[in-house]
Amino acid sequence: MLFGTVLILRLWIAKGFGGNFDSHAFQTTAELTLSGRNVYSATTLYNYSPVWAGVVAVIWTLARSDFRAFVLFLGLLQTLSDSTSAVILMSIARRLGRSAPECRWAALLFFANPISVLASSAHGQFDGLAVLPLLLAILVALDHEGQGEMRHRGWIVGLLSASLLIKHVTIFQPLIFARRTRGRGLPDLMVPIPAIVLVASFVPFASAWRAIWANVVVYATHGAQPGGLASFLNVPDKWRIGFSLLLVATALVAARTGRALELPRSSLILWLSTLTFLPSFGLQYLVWPLAVGCLYPSIGLGFLSAAGALFYSASGSSLGLAWPVRISEMGVWAAVAFWLTSEASRVRAETATWVSRPQESRPQAPGLSSRRR
Repeated sequence: MLFGTVLILRLWIAKGFGGNFDSHAFQTTAELTLSGRNVYSATTLYNYSPVWAGVVAVIWTLARSDFRAFVLFLGLLQTLSDSTSAVILMSIARRLGRSAPECRWAALLFFANPISVLASSAHGQFDGLAVLPLLLAILVALDHEGQGEMRHRGWIVGLLSASLLIKHVTIFQPLIFARRTRGRGLPDLMVPIPAIVLVASFVPFASAWRAIWANVVVYATHGAQPGGLASFLNVPDKWRIGFSLLLVATALVAARTGRALELPRSSLILWLSTLTFLPSFGLQYLVWPLAVGCLYPSIGLGFLSAAGALFYSASGSSLGLAWPVRISEMGVWAAVAFWLTSEASRVRAETATWVSRPQESRPQAPGLSSRRR
């Protein structure tokens, strides 16, 4: 009943959304793709792999060049993606040993979260679509944890590659699938494969390599819009490479320290770490930790959901609501940093409690990798 109500709300919002700057950028991308032009050399508005260009081209064709229909179809695609992610979250929760009500609650927390709703129905961004195959990869890894069969590893690598090809916001997430506690996970040589697949997707467009570097790579590391850690600290542009190096170092440390955690929780810590130290900022970035975060409800999740909803819904790129209480980008960033800090403290406390108990009376460690004997 609740899922149906939220679905109706999502569709109602999507129907009333008239598009924004990103929607027009996607329209331009679709038209350039359908005309056979190299989208990277023809516009500076496209910042992703060639896959999304093909998707919007198909949707523009289905919309028969009607912009309102195009925007609605994008919203419907994202709503379908989020619905599927909610179902996958229930399966992941079951694999983690949660009760049936807890599984449904995790899925509802994600599907009804205002940030998720606004990103899909009133912004048109597709970060949630990239998260979907990542969740599938986590589910496959949990289902076959410890078995080490190559065909299951192949599925995981394929799903991670699909995630990166949709949108490379998940660029660091393959790190958490590396060999984990007691040797589980992907072999080291398989971890870079998704990134290699992403790079290979640009080969047919290599003649525009300078534009690809400027609009995809540099945009991804520095950000084309103000916001994020770099602008908060007001650092000159020439030093912003330092923030990119800090981001990479943070991702490596987070992935390394999460090796003993449950895979979804390791993903959450990595998402929050990278989002905290990301030089740039975008409304849609708030979607990244939500799905796995809803598997571990906490006050940090609640703070970010509330802060993000206020900030997101007031943006002109979304609903443009005039709330009497406003929140700044710094406030949203602080909510992310608080969630990271509180989640790290929570994991340490749970781990310390588990370790302090006599070995024969220990249940499966909260948040720790299951150990099959």
